[in-house]
Parts: sequence; structure tokens; C-alpha cells
Amino acid sequence: MPPFEEDDTRKVQTAVVGRAGSDRPVFLPYDPADFDAFMRDRTREDFYCGTLLGGCGKKLTAKRYTEKKCHFAHRPPVQCRRRANGEASADHLYIGQALKRWLRGQGHPDATVAYPDLGSGPGGAVEVRFAGGLRIVRVQMDRLPLQAWREARERVAARHTAGVHWAYGPDSGLAHNEADAHGHAIRFSCRTERGTREVYVGRQVPGHAVEFVPLAHCHLTERGIATPGTCAPVSFPLAPGSVAFTGAIEIPSPAEGGVRVYRADVQPLESGPVRARISLPRQYAVPQPYFIHVLEGAVHLVPPADGSSAVEWLIRAEGARPLTGSTDPRWPDLVPPPRPAPPAPPAAVAVAVGVTQAPGSPLDMPRLLADLRRGLTDAAQRQDVVDWETLVRSAGEDPERFSAAEQVRLLVELDRPRAVGKPVLSSVLTTEPGTPAPVLFFAEVLAGLGWRSDLPADRVTEIWERQRRTAYSLLRKKPDPEPDPEPEPPAPVALGAPDSEAHLVTGLRELLRRVAKGRSVIKWDTLLRQQGVARASITPQERIRLLAAVDAPYRADGPLLSALVKAPGLPPSPPSYFGEVLKAMGWRPTTATPTVAAAWTAGRERAYRAAGHATARTTATVADGPPVPLAGLSRQLGIEGPVIIRTVRRILTDAARRRVCVGWHTLAESLGRQPKDFSDHHRLAVLVAVDRAARPTGVMLSALVIGAGHAPVPYFADILRALGRPHDLRPIELGQVRKHEQARAFAAHATTPT
Repeated sequence: MPPFEEDDTRKVQTAVVGRAGSDRPVFLPYDPADFDAFMRDRTREDFYCGTLLGGCGKKLTAKRYTEKKCHFAHRPPVQCRRRANGEASADHLYIGQALKRWLRGQGHPDATVAYPDLGSGPGGAVEVRFAGGLRIVRVQMDRLPLQAWREARERVAARHTAGVHWAYGPDSGLAHNEADAHGHAIRFSCRTERGTREVYVGRQVPGHAVEFVPLAHCHLTERGIATPGTCAPVSFPLAPGSVAFTGAIEIPSPAEGGVRVYRADVQPLESGPVRARISLPRQYAVPQPYFIHVLEGAVHLVPPADGSSAVEWLIRAEGARPLTGSTDPRWPDLVPPPRPAPPAPPAAVAVAVGVTQAPGSPLDMPRLLADLRRGLTDAAQRQDVVDWETLVRSAGEDPERFSAAEQVRLLVELDRPRAVGKPVLSSVLTTEPGTPAPVLFFAEVLAGLGWRSDLPADRVTEIWERQRRTAYSLLRKKPDPEPDPEPEPPAPVALGAPDSEAHLVTGLRELLRRVAKGRSVIKWDTLLRQQGVARASITPQERIRLLAAVDAPYRADGPLLSALVKAPGLPPSPPSYFGEVLKAMGWRPTTATPTVAAAWTAGRERAYRAAGHATARTTATVADGPPVPLAGLSRQLGIEGPVIIRTVRRILTDAARRRVCVGWHTLAESLGRQPKDFSDHHRLAVLVAVDRAARPTGVMLSALVIGAGHAPVPYFADILRALGRPHDLRPIELGQVRKHEQARAFAAHATTPT
């Protein structure tokens, strides 16, 4: 019997996204309702059997079932020897990513993560290095013999002189050794919550049960990870009215704590100023930064838990009162920042954005948005991040005048309209200066731009990181290494990295079909530019893969749309990498096409002929009136036309309620037939009939129908034309129309929760 059965390698619960070597894990929920939520904003081309999971690196398909668990499956043929497939099989990646984000939030932006192979595959341990690589958090995941454990401790300690902080995974079996040797051990565990794996930390002490808390509730000390309640905090009482502060800026703090925390310039009586944190009850009014405030009530000074002088002290107070003047002789070193006095602009734009105007100081919204956009662009050009207070002050405004809701509305307005390849500039915004981490309200900004409003935290962080990298790639200031000698038209939209490879392939294919109809050729740079994608965001290897995918599945005698891409300059000739594209598709020299140049010419001519036939077919199918009636399909299937329309409309309405798209295999099955029973001619006729009552402005259920790989159907423009809507659009514009119509369908058929 082979060591791995087919069931072991096809049904897996975890994958990675982005690429085969990615360390960004995803967990596929078991329930079909959760599956639908999981797949929103994702395509079936996103998932890989990751090499860091011990997998084969090949693509996985997410499978939805109603009578058994949903799972990922390999695409045949299956040749994967991955050992662990279940719910916990990616926990080392979840722990590594959570630790890296946590350490960056603790003031260590240089934190990096590795997953060493200790003999059983990647992830035998999780190692997160920081402080210039001199400190490390090592989470032991695999079991080790006692002697091997001791040797590993000595070896790791020798390489990291500033500190080694050991922790243990749920199955290492070594935490009790650590607790016996050093009095306690830090343990990690993962739980499935809200469609992902959340990371928890516990402190094991001999003779006591382990209480696990979210990693976010812990803090870093010189001795390692400290859980809440590890020790009673030391504090010193201060006399009320003896401490003042100014320039307060709120910093993130747990909402359940009942307090707000501010960073400010603080000065005690008869002492010098110091930068410190101040904790005030949430019901206390937010202290305006351009006043001096005096702490009142019970006041306590709390030093850093680890005694480090590098960490700011915390002052806990019951309240504070502002002073009327801008200076006070008791605290001579406290100098508040000047109160901004912005110019008076038209108020209409501010009302449209929804920003409240303080009496006597109306906002110049066009100027403010331009200044904010300039500040974010400057940060992206520096490959850096900027916090909200710094950004707003650079625009000459007071951060305190904007509520959290107004911040969200401003950033949504700043990043509109959303477009493929256009980076979300708000991704350059962070909670702390110089610390890459999304602002607390970034999920709300995404929702305002069209993303789902219930994205899990790991998905929000994934989008934030991808959008930030896109902004860095697009806005980096550097000369073009390959200047194009030919003049090009300006780009229709801002350029960036593609959000989805499948969508990009579809867009390239549609644009090349239009080039073929004009019996022309196009340069690669122009092709990308018309898709709204920056050349720098596509590597040479990705270029070869994309062009090969445009012509998949490859046929030796078929048209080659990729042969419409020419080398820069005249006369038209194949680009230097076209041979690699042919090789990726499986091309072999023949007597008819013995060379790459011959294959390029022959494939291009076949593309021209195919485009001419397609144009003729389209003209015959859809003219100025409705398409050919369904009578032929009705006779072929033995189903009355009205029954076909009612059935398809019912399936699409149900899909709209569930906020999902469907393929023709689902529609065909609802009629008891196979997808092959429907030609494109008949599919077009059915969908136009379903939406005929919606023309020209109603909700289009047909926008929910997708092709293979979540790609748009090739006749979507014909549907628009038959319904009397604008249809002569570029591929990227057709995609935007399709997305807009999908959103309208979801909204029109949304069910009211009970």
C-alpha cells in the first residue's frame, strides 16, 4: 500500500495565498455558509499547497459542499506528500505572522520570521528575530528529546547575545521542562474563530492551570513575553495638581480597559520635562493638544514593568483640567503647539464628505484632501509610513477636530475611485510613527471603498500589506531603466500592481482580442498601461506566465493572442522572451513553424482570422435588437423557454441573496443538463432574456455569472448592448461595470436579518 492515500493529499483545510512559498496562511471554514463569506474578494486561483506547509507548491481549489466539510483539493494529477492537512496544519504560520505583527506594534519594526525544518518539515520551530537580529523569540513546535532540547538552547543562545525568549507550541511536550528549570514557561495555542486561526498565549507555572489570553493582551519585557497578571504593577502616588502636560496625542489602547492613553510632554513641579504616557478615563473629555492641562484626583506613576529606561513611563490619573493661558510659570518648559487657523473655503465640499466644521473655522476640503494625499504620497516615495497626527498637522489642521468617523470619511474620499492597480494610499497610514501596522479603522476605509465590511483581521492586514507594497512600487522615485523610444498615450488610470492574476489575465486576453480585430500588434508596456498596471510590478517570470495563461489551453493549430505582443521598435518582430512563452505553453518546433519567429508570425495570423470570425458571429448573434429567440435551445433541451428563464432567474436571485457569483455549471445543473449543452450563443440569449425587464437601468442578475477561474464571461459586452446600455468599453471599464452591477444585485436582494 502506498504511504499516502488519495484522500490524504486531496482534502486539506489550510493553504497559503499569493504564491507557493508564501507564509500567509488561510483556513477554509467547514460550513458552506461560512465558505461563501470566505470566498468574497477571493478567486479560486488564490490558493496554494504551500511549501512552508510541507506541501507540493501546486494550486489548490476551494470546494463547497452542503453534506460534508468544505475543503481544499489538489488539481489532478495529485503528487503531494504533505503530512498534515487538518485544521491546525498551518498554526506555525499563524503564530509566526501574529508574533511579527505584535513585535512591530511593540516598537520593533525590524522583526522578521523564519520557519526552520527540524527534520519533520518546515515549521518545527518558529523563530522571530528583532533588535537588529540580536534578540529572538523561538516557539518550539516539534517534540525534541531532552538532550536535543538542551543542545538547541545552547546553540540559539550563542547566536543571540541580547536575549533568547523561549516559548512552546501545543504539541511540543517540553513546556514542563522549561517551567521546572526556570519557574515558568510561555505556551502558544491557536483557536478557530471568525473563519481564521487566532493566536493565544499562556503562562505555565508548576502546579497551576494555564490560562490563555490573546497575544495582543501581552507585552514585551527584557525577559520576554509577559502575560496580563504576571506580576502586580509597581506604582508611586503623586500629589494632585503637581503634574501638567501638553501636546497630548491619543495612542491605541484596548477599549475594554475603560481608559484612553495619550503620549504627551509632561512636567512635574520643580522638575524638567519628559515624554510620557498619560491614562485618563474614557468619559473624560479628550484633552486638546494646544492647551496646558493639570492632572487632578488620584495620580500614580507606573514605571516600565521590565525596568527599561527605553520605555516611556505611564501616569494614571482620574482627571485633568485645562489652563486658560498658553503658558504657566509653574511649568515653564511646557510650550503648547500653536492652534491652527485654516483659511475659509467653500463649505459645500466639507458637507459632502461629512466632516463637521468648527464654528468660525470652516474647512477648505479640496485643499485638505490635496494636502493629505501629498503627505501620503511623500511617505510612499520614502518607502515609509506616517501616523494620522503627523499627516494632519502637516496639512495645517488640528487632529482633534476630526472624529474617528470623520477620519474614515476623509480617507475614503481621498482614495476614491477604487480601480484595478491603483494603490490605496491610506495603506501608508499607521498607528505609530515609523511602525508599519494598519490604523485601527483601516477596515472601515476598505468598506467605504467597496470591500466587505466584515473582513477578518488577518485579511485586513493582508490587504493593507499588499496595497502598501503597491504604493511603494508605484511611487518610488527612480529613473526608468528601459526608456521607450516610441511615444505612448497617457495612462487612463493610476498604475500599480494587479490585485488578482486571474483578473489581469482576463483583461489582457480581452484587450488582445481587440488588437486582433484591428489586425495590429502592441508592446508589452502599452498592454500593461491600458490595464492600469505598472510595469515595475510584473517580474519577467510573471510576464511569461501571464502571456502563456492568455492562450491556455494551448493548441498547436490555434490562434496565439500572445503573438500580438511585439518587441519595441520597427518593424514588428517577436520580443526576446517569446520563446520562453512558447516553451511554457508546451510548443514544439514543426516543419510548418521550425523557429520562434515562424511560430510568432503563424500564431498572429491565426489570431487575426479567429478575430474576424468572432466579429461575424457576434454581429449575427446580437444586432440592434434582441438576440435570436430561445426556441432552438428549448427544442434541443426539451424544456419550455419560460421555464428556462424562471429557473435561471431563481438561481441568480438566490446567489444575489448569498452575495456570491455562479458559473454555468450551476445554472446547467438547475435545468438538469450539462454546461456543454449550452453554446455561448444560447448562454447569451438566456441571460438577456432573464434581464430583459431590467433594461436599460435596472439590476442585472446576469452580472453574477462568471466563467472559469472567476473570470468574466466573454459576451458580457453583448449583454449590455442587448439591454440598451453602454457597451463599447475597454476591458478594464467592462470589469468596473460588471463589479458595479454585482454590487447592485447584492444590495437589491439583501435579506434583512431576523
